[in-house]
Amino acid sequence: MEKLFEKEIMEKDALNRIKWDKKLNPGDFSIHYLDLGKLKEIDFSEIELQGDFFRVGESLIPMHRIRKISWKGRVVWDRRSV
Repeated sequence: MEKLFEKEIMEKDALNRIKWDKKLNPGDFSIHYLDLGKLKEIDFSEIELQGDFFRVGESLIPMHRIRKISWKGRVVWDRRSV
């Protein structure tokens, strides 16, 4: 599963795949993003995709703040490896 997102270079592409690929369970994924200099983790099911942003509650967060995407606790996409 670590090589799941080899083709998805941009975080937006990876998130769209999680959302639309019927073979994937969105509930198995979490997003790690920077917020005020700290890395936060949130379940994929708690975000709403909106163009180049994702919504968490009332906050719109730019996609470029995403640092990692994990599946069942294992990192499957990492900005540093892009």
